[in-house]
Amino acid sequence: MIRSTLAIGAVACALLSSADVGNAQRARRFPGAPGSDGMSAAANRAEYYADVMLHTNALLGKWRGAWAADDIETLLELYTEDATFIFNQDDPVRGREAIHEKLESLLQRSGEVQASFTDFDASGRMGLITGLLTFQLGDQRGSRVLTGVHMTVLIRNGRDWGIRSQLIRLDQPENATPSN
Repeated sequence: MIRSTLAIGAVACALLSSADVGNAQRARRFPGAPGSDGMSAAANRAEYYADVMLHTNALLGKWRGAWAADDIETLLELYTEDATFIFNQDDPVRGREAIHEKLESLLQRSGEVQASFTDFDASGRMGLITGLLTFQLGDQRGSRVLTGVHMTVLIRNGRDWGIRSQLIRLDQPENATPSN
C-alpha cells in the first residue's frame, strides 16, 4: 500500500512538474496577459513595423504628391501643429504658420523632389526615416538638380502619423553656380 501511494504521489508530482514546465514554455512563447491574442513578442514587433511602414509610406507619398502639385494646404496637413522644419543652412522654423511661409517660398523655386529610405526605425509613438533626396531648384540663374539627405521624425496620434520634425540638407550649397 505504501509503495502504491508513493508511486501515485510520484506520478502526481511528475505531472504537476511537467505542467509547470509546459506553462513556463507557453509563457515564453506566448507572452502577455491572460486573454491576450497569444502572439509572440517578435510577431507583435513585426506587425507593429509593418503597420508603421504602411502609414509612413502613405504619408510620404502624400507629401511627395502635394509637393509635385504645389499643394501647400495638403503639405501643411501632414505636419503636426508644433512641427519643426529645417532646410539646408536656414534657421529652423517651428509651427504650421512658419512652415507655411518656408514651404511657400521653396515651392515657388522648386520642381520635383525624389526621396528614398535608407534607414527606418520606430518605437512606440515615434518613427525616424532617413534617406537620400534629389531636389530640383530653379531661380534667376536657371534650374539645377541638387542632391542631399533628409531626416524625418514622425509622431503617432491615435492611428494617424504626422511629421514632427524634418531636416533637408543639400550637398551643394543653394547659392552655387548651376552646372550646364
